[in-house]
Amino acid sequence: MKGTVAAAALLAVSTAALVASTKTPAVRSFEATYVGIIAPLPSTAKKVDVWIPLPSDGPYQTIADVKVQAPAPFTFERDSAGNRLAHFVLDKPEQFGKDFEVRATYRVTRREAVMPAPGSVKSGEPSEAAELLKANRLVPLTPRVKELADTLAKGKTDTVSKARAFYDYLVDNGTYDKTAPGWGKGDSERFCDVKKGNCTDFHSAFMALARSEGIPVRFSIGFPLMRDKEGTVPGYHCWAEFWAPGQGWVPLDASDAAKTKEPVKKAYLFGNLDADRFDITTGRDLTLSPPQKDGPLNFFIYPYVEVDGKTFAETKIRLEYRDL
Repeated sequence: MKGTVAAAALLAVSTAALVASTKTPAVRSFEATYVGIIAPLPSTAKKVDVWIPLPSDGPYQTIADVKVQAPAPFTFERDSAGNRLAHFVLDKPEQFGKDFEVRATYRVTRREAVMPAPGSVKSGEPSEAAELLKANRLVPLTPRVKELADTLAKGKTDTVSKARAFYDYLVDNGTYDKTAPGWGKGDSERFCDVKKGNCTDFHSAFMALARSEGIPVRFSIGFPLMRDKEGTVPGYHCWAEFWAPGQGWVPLDASDAAKTKEPVKKAYLFGNLDADRFDITTGRDLTLSPPQKDGPLNFFIYPYVEVDGKTFAETKIRLEYRDL
């Protein structure tokens, strides 16, 4: 009986991988409004800087008609990872004694990411490979992570097989959980301890494992969309991509796969991403423009606010969207 179940699961995985590699990628076009909500500012504030993230064109998406609504004049800038953003200064923060909103509206055409075929890109590494092998503040490359990565990668001779072993380990052993204290920071060491967390935690753990084996990984954060043609999304979602020689950037979503543990979905989400999502920013430990004063930004999806040079973290987000 166990052999029959295992064979069925293997067949499902093989079939999903074959379909993903041969089908025409899905496309979804929609108008999206990013809403950043900032809590009442301290009455003692003298100067308040606000940065909000804006999406960029990428291999799976095209962005058009970007419009920003802010309570002060703003400028368009780029951060240390090349992400677009808008920045403004509130010179009279005493006027903001209650919640206020910042909005950015744009049109998005999102294309499904399909597993790149071997030999589809020339050999070599991307220009940012060295940077994407470095540790981040909350993604350290510790001896225990290296030991686990070596164990999981043992006997694997190619990058994709190693990355798949890390992905399988996280999906099979991790629990998507937003109740255990400390979730959502993208702390890979915490995930190693408790094996619980949200998408930032799952993909930080993947980053640590892959980088420990010399595999460049980049972190992407944005929003998921529902199947409904319009609606409101209350929070962000994130995923990762690793560089495979001869194939290029291979995407994955370990946290979505861990939510269901379904073999077909698990197989699909290694190498493929549905079109019901889009990227806002990439990268960790970011320096904004103009540079913030209170240290690197862990990741950039919420409005980032500094009050007199200190982080003011009382912010929320939502996404309103409608299909075109």
